[in-house]
Amino acid sequence: MFNNNSNNGNSNGNRGYNNNNRNNERSQGYNQNIEQQLASQEKKTAYRRTVDHGNNMGRWYINRSLGIDDQPIGKIRPESSYLIDLLPSPAYASNSVRQNKNNMSIMDIQTKFVHLSSNKAKHSINTVKWTPEGRRLLVASHSGEFTVWNGMTFNFETIMQAHDLAILSLKYSHNDEWLLSGDQSGVIKYWQTNFNNVNIINGHSDGIRDIAFSPNDSKFLTCSDDSTMKIWNFNNGQEERSLVGHHWDVKSADWHPNLGLIVSGSKDNLIKLWDPRASSCVSTLHGFKHTITKTKFQLLVLKDY
Repeated sequence: MFNNNSNNGNSNGNRGYNNNNRNNERSQGYNQNIEQQLASQEKKTAYRRTVDHGNNMGRWYINRSLGIDDQPIGKIRPESSYLIDLLPSPAYASNSVRQNKNNMSIMDIQTKFVHLSSNKAKHSINTVKWTPEGRRLLVASHSGEFTVWNGMTFNFETIMQAHDLAILSLKYSHNDEWLLSGDQSGVIKYWQTNFNNVNIINGHSDGIRDIAFSPNDSKFLTCSDDSTMKIWNFNNGQEERSLVGHHWDVKSADWHPNLGLIVSGSKDNLIKLWDPRASSCVSTLHGFKHTITKTKFQLLVLKDY
């Protein structure tokens, strides 16, 4: 009897020991699951890198409130650490700048890589534009899609099918109320700031490479791979004039912000100046050996003191 009882006691002790081991294993597994969940939550709540590109505007307002109106020429050096002293372009074009009577908005300064953003479906990007408020980036791709990215946190916001073919050009009006887009088939589309499409024009027989607004936004200009440029009435979408003179694809064009003058650059290695009222070429600039991919008038602000 004594041996039987001792055997029973040993078996009960082993069962209790096994139960304790199982409970310990369960508690350890439970703790590991909790730790994994907490780790995953920490990863999800990781803060996204943010770049506030509006801080120079705040610095400008502070300087003006302190009576500091001028920034001496040479204040900004071509090195990344001087970026903190760079003011927004309106600060250099304002009447308060006495150091340079013309324009100080073009400066030599080192850039710094910040972030890389990409769509899931990879397509070539032909043109990008900042939205008028400067907080978002509008990207037009070869697939005919508009993609909007947040310019501060670099995250994706929205995507929409804007054209059936590749979008080659984008242009906001001077009053920031309208957006024009041109695609590979020569179609022009009117967009409101909320990307509501309100008008479609079959403008050219080939891709539209560039768009420019007149100074008062009443007209706009398009240049195309069909070697022509056209002036359009913005209100009714009717063609007013056709500028013919290039011998190959017209890759770029711009309308002078103050004068009645248009400039165009073409694949025929020529730059032409046009009178938009007479539809005639005023002058032709020769001597270029390659395609003119971009032409742009520099805004020159003259001040009286």
